[in-house]
Amino acid sequence: MIREYQKFIGDYLKISHTGKKYYILLFLTSFIYKTMLLVITFLASLIVKFLTEKNIIASYSTLGLLVLSYLIYHLFLFFNQRVRSDMMTESYVGLQKSVFDKVLKVDDYFSQKISKGNLINSIHQDILTTSNMADILSSFVTNILQVIGIFIVLFFQNILIAIVFGLFALFYIFYRNYFDRKYIEWHVKQKEEIDHYSSLFSQILSGLQEIKTFHMLPKLKEKLAVMEDDYEKVYMTKRKYMLLRDRGIWFIVHGVKIFIYLILILLLFVQKTDLAFLVLVTGYYDTMIVYLGEFIDATIRIRDTNVSILRITQILNYRAKNHIEFGNFYNDDIGGKIEFQNVSFGYQKNSLLECLNFTIEPHEITAIVGQSGAGKTSILNLLLRLYKPIHGIITLDKTNIYDYSKEIYKTNVSVVNQKPFVFNMSIRKNLGFIDDNIEHQIEACKRVGIHDFIMSLPEGYDTILREDGTNISGGQKQLISLARTLLTTSEVLLFDEITSSLDPNSEKKIHKLLKELKKDHTIIMITHKPEVMKLADHIIVLHEGKIVGDGVHEKLIKNNSYYQWLQSRKSASKLGVFEHDEVL
Repeated sequence: MIREYQKFIGDYLKISHTGKKYYILLFLTSFIYKTMLLVITFLASLIVKFLTEKNIIASYSTLGLLVLSYLIYHLFLFFNQRVRSDMMTESYVGLQKSVFDKVLKVDDYFSQKISKGNLINSIHQDILTTSNMADILSSFVTNILQVIGIFIVLFFQNILIAIVFGLFALFYIFYRNYFDRKYIEWHVKQKEEIDHYSSLFSQILSGLQEIKTFHMLPKLKEKLAVMEDDYEKVYMTKRKYMLLRDRGIWFIVHGVKIFIYLILILLLFVQKTDLAFLVLVTGYYDTMIVYLGEFIDATIRIRDTNVSILRITQILNYRAKNHIEFGNFYNDDIGGKIEFQNVSFGYQKNSLLECLNFTIEPHEITAIVGQSGAGKTSILNLLLRLYKPIHGIITLDKTNIYDYSKEIYKTNVSVVNQKPFVFNMSIRKNLGFIDDNIEHQIEACKRVGIHDFIMSLPEGYDTILREDGTNISGGQKQLISLARTLLTTSEVLLFDEITSSLDPNSEKKIHKLLKELKKDHTIIMITHKPEVMKLADHIIVLHEGKIVGDGVHEKLIKNNSYYQWLQSRKSASKLGVFEHDEVL
């Protein structure tokens, strides 16, 4: 048991964000105010003794000490609560920052080890639980010290009573410890069931539109019902052990109390003790029950908290399989020329790109085209430094992209995704993450053609976007995301199917904007739309991770059969959805 708790405490201290001075103050104030309760009981027994002896002066003097003891008790209790609040705040803020920073650095393998439901529960509830660990440890240590103190005081008063107290304390601890272990065992299982439920529910919320469209709700409800049944079984088992622990021990507590009364009555009858000792013993017994209860509660909470600590530790100790460090190259004079030299890439034993060689020139629009799964997104992921190629190098202005510093590379390469993300904040604040100058925001929104729509809203730029922008259309969200990108100082702009959800008029504006942007940017775009391909100055045609065409539209449409096939699709938006589509 001792080694087990040493491990629990060690696991906590590894992730704690609390200074040593707080631990000292917390333990000191806790020990003093709890010791004063023992002093108060002892002084109360002395008052009874002096009263029975009709010693008025001693009675009043002891009463004065009792009042002083109460003042000291409340003073140190106040200090203890103040220190506890400061510690919890410091720990909570520190852990939140650590977990948040860690999540920003994870890779695609992270979700295989830690589910979304686990992460959501950990980021708040587990951190909140863990932040209270120092107070639990303080209760754990100081309460057992007080119980030992009670035993020592009674030992010098009456050995028999002291032995009864000691045996009862040991039995109490072992009894509660056994049932606590069983309780925690099932509590862990309960948390796992909650994680499974949260994860599935989160997925349902993310795909609610498709779930309704394809009538998936009946089967999903069945799956949720099974999860609810599993949760109920686990919860009821946990409750069984909790009831055995809590109700059983109180039956024993009252039985031992009656036994102690019988001993005290016998001792009084044979005049082996006095009324003052009876007051002391009964007072200390009730106090010991409180301290033992708090001690055992602390052991429960330590085990319970350890579950949260292990979940947080699992996140903090995660090591990305493809973690990529930034370099120390700080040249910010970026021209925008990109070269792939014999680049091959794949992961999880799948080859996605094979020996790619091509050059992307600045002040041009380069389109990367091909069916789904051809490797287009892998190229963007490499350019975003999310992965490293297995072979070959990628350069930006003749410098390996992995040699650039984080600040330089992140401020010079930006991406607009097919499904852009917006925060549940105002449009102004969403744009303000990049540039909080409202004039610059309006100019960017005008360039992409979303300004008039924003101004038509009752709150204009102060309109709050719902989570994932559900109160605006996908096309409007795309244009806001594009405006946000224009506010950056990036020289290289990556566009992933940015016109897929736009209406014809908005799409024409974007075509015009792309032509303007290429004057002072390097433009790389993934597209399935034949009409967008025609905008490009340079087209790279991919098939199964290999380049099967490289040139301008006019050349490829005449000489490249695969590109001809891409251009002849009836619906470019469905490209690659059906593997065996016939060429139309």
